[in-house]
Amino acid sequence: MSTTRIEWTDATWNPVVGCAKASPGCARCYAETMGRRLRAMGRPEYQEAHDGLGWTGRAVCLPERLGEPLRWRKPRRVFVVSMGDLFHETVPFEFVAAVWGVMAACPQHSFQILTKRPDRMRGWMEWQEERGEERRLSSGIVGSGVPFDCIVSASLFGATEVHRAGGALRWPLPNVWLGVTAEDQQRADERIPLLLQCPAAVRFMSVEPMLGEVDLVRWTRPRWGAVNPLTNLRPLESECLDWCVCGSESGPGARPMRVEWARSLRDQCQRAGVPFFYKQGPGDHGPAPCKMPTLDGRQWAEMPR
Repeated sequence: MSTTRIEWTDATWNPVVGCAKASPGCARCYAETMGRRLRAMGRPEYQEAHDGLGWTGRAVCLPERLGEPLRWRKPRRVFVVSMGDLFHETVPFEFVAAVWGVMAACPQHSFQILTKRPDRMRGWMEWQEERGEERRLSSGIVGSGVPFDCIVSASLFGATEVHRAGGALRWPLPNVWLGVTAEDQQRADERIPLLLQCPAAVRFMSVEPMLGEVDLVRWTRPRWGAVNPLTNLRPLESECLDWCVCGSESGPGARPMRVEWARSLRDQCQRAGVPFFYKQGPGDHGPAPCKMPTLDGRQWAEMPR
């Protein structure tokens, strides 16, 4: 387990490291900067993923790390692949299935997955459903809705303890949160619809770094079941976000974020009853760990229930 200063999670788990820039929000990637340091320190997994200047575009799968969450007794929120993207094009679908198998075996934890590649995430969902159908009939968990591949693939990659999961499992896994990052309206429009096509217990959006105003009205709904007051429509359950995180860029040369953008996003979430987490704003780039900023005099650290 790796401790973290990311305020909305408790720990990070990196069975994959490495990535490639996908959109303007990646220009000053904190993970790429950290990867440079780790490569210089001689960490072997970063020699292929990072060339000393930036990501090489190759993600490195680390099967020896798959079993880590199985050893964590205390329940925690776990950010999966904070040093890359689980759905990067160079990560085999079989390895993604192995990660899912471990998460299935650890119901005490909540696993938070963020991606800039929801098209590939949806592709994996379709792949595992097709591949798991034949084996599900003889897996001993018929009717569970979880393809047997999710379990056996984990053992193939060395996390044999995953068989502790046993019995009937629910699909989607109740302890897995899926999210996309979107720095502006264009990326929100491209990525959120794909996210919402993927079954998940919690689906969320991270607007970080926030590089422009973002309108989420079409993808939020009042939690009390009423009509959305801004659209006069009641969205389908599958069209709704469950959580929103917002934050500015930090460090020297950080691109500016206007507080009005964050305020607008908060107000949209409040009207729809969507939990809102304000991670960092203009002027909140202090060195103190887990520093919680305020927006209009209040800390916003709401989480899905």
